[in-house]
Amino acid sequence: MLVWLRVNVLGERLRGVVMKQSITIKDIAKLCGVSIATVSRVINDKSEGVSEKTILRIRKVIADMDYHPNSVARSMVTKRSHTIGLVLPDVRNPFFSELARGVEDICNASSYGCFLCNTDGSMEKENEYIRLLRGRVVDGLLFTTQNDREFNEVFFDFQRRKYPFCFIERYVDELPGVPGVYFDNRKGAEDLTEFMVSKGHRSIAFISGPLVTHNARLRKEGFLAAMARHGLEAQASLIVEGNYKFNGGYEATTRLLSEGRPPFTALIASNDLMALGAYQCLEERGLDVPGRVSLAGFDNISYPPVLRPLITTIEIPAYELGKRAAEMLFTLMRGERLDSPRQVFEPVLRDKGSVANV
Repeated sequence: MLVWLRVNVLGERLRGVVMKQSITIKDIAKLCGVSIATVSRVINDKSEGVSEKTILRIRKVIADMDYHPNSVARSMVTKRSHTIGLVLPDVRNPFFSELARGVEDICNASSYGCFLCNTDGSMEKENEYIRLLRGRVVDGLLFTTQNDREFNEVFFDFQRRKYPFCFIERYVDELPGVPGVYFDNRKGAEDLTEFMVSKGHRSIAFISGPLVTHNARLRKEGFLAAMARHGLEAQASLIVEGNYKFNGGYEATTRLLSEGRPPFTALIASNDLMALGAYQCLEERGLDVPGRVSLAGFDNISYPPVLRPLITTIEIPAYELGKRAAEMLFTLMRGERLDSPRQVFEPVLRDKGSVANV
């Protein structure tokens, strides 16, 4: 394909036809009357010894020619790809979409690209993505890991090689020193349970997340601790493990209602997607929320306000978690030390009317 280009160099307008698929660094050097090495130094912000006038001339030609350096060739020279990897369990979940947006905004501000990898909650896929990203030589990695017990050798290897990586929201028990941005999941579950109890509820059902994940276990621990603090029995039959997805909340609620009349007055789901699934299950069985069953969740995700009432929830600032994690990762990639390797966000309860007094 022939491309017509118009270039203004040193105040003179040159017209020409470039009989090439794309502009090369050699073309830029020729138009500027300098060496390829000089153009390369300007592109890579290593222009010591190059006059300001020459730098401006080179940058002007680069802009006019719409020249974009070959990122692969550039990374081979600089040992930097100017990309990071972001590994998430479910990008369909609005919580993780918002988290990814926080990461992306910091990447954009730093002129970095971001490889987004969705694991579908599979530890095998997560491990495969990690190996793939390492092969692409990304400059750092961010994880919301589905895994805290298997494949830990990968993370140990990162630590040994001082490879920059951070956890977001979930982490690996055996790696307490890894930098990360977290949420106080135990306290969030305690606060939500305390709120239910303050409304007079004594028989409370609980749908956990997948207990292979650290945050799911902490939320369950918080629920059990708050119940025990009030001398209330957390019946094993009213605690069901879910999967952090809509269908998981629906199916878990179906199991809780297997005997017909609900043996509980309130239900806590460990995230809002499962709470929405539970909401639909309850409504289909004629169990009004909150008239017959009070309901609450976690995350404070955005969804169309078609429900009445909306679901009371513990807010987790997903965007801020992603943004802060990316900032920490860029600090590590610059070889700088973090002021604090762990940042923990505190829970905020959002009462939206789905929990009633009994």
